[in-house]
Amino acid sequence: MAKILDKYYNNPILYDYSLCILIILSLQLGSERKLIKLPSGEFNFDFASDIGAIGLTISGFILTLITILISFKSSQILSDEKLKNDSSPFKIFLSSKLYKRAIEILQKGVISLIIISFLIYFSKLILPKEESSYMFFLNITGLIIILTTFLRCYYVLGLILKMQK
Repeated sequence: MAKILDKYYNNPILYDYSLCILIILSLQLGSERKLIKLPSGEFNFDFASDIGAIGLTISGFILTLITILISFKSSQILSDEKLKNDSSPFKIFLSSKLYKRAIEILQKGVISLIIISFLIYFSKLILPKEESSYMFFLNITGLIIILTTFLRCYYVLGLILKMQK
């Protein structure tokens, strides 16, 4: 399991969007074969506002987490304490390469959420109502990106909190 997570965390955006493409293709295929009926009309455009707002809200949560981690790192630098054998795992984390990697994962998550949220809002503005199926697929993409990004960042946060004990 750890090997799979390592592979995922090396390029999470690629895996997230690949998952989106697979799900969208499955939904499209199911719709063409009349196995599922996709929602149409105004619903897709109304739902787009909700998805965009959720994406931006979660990106704000992640930005707050990044700010807190940077504050901890800054206070450690200002205290100018050296690491010792009895240093806490969290202090060691702040001094390691893992700190930089965790911040990168969180930053890429924020960027991904902001891009998909603005793409959804922009599409809502320019797509005609007759093209609601495109809006549906964009909403599904947004939901998947929001979910995977949130879970990824929550997992990183959980690992960081484990180190503080």
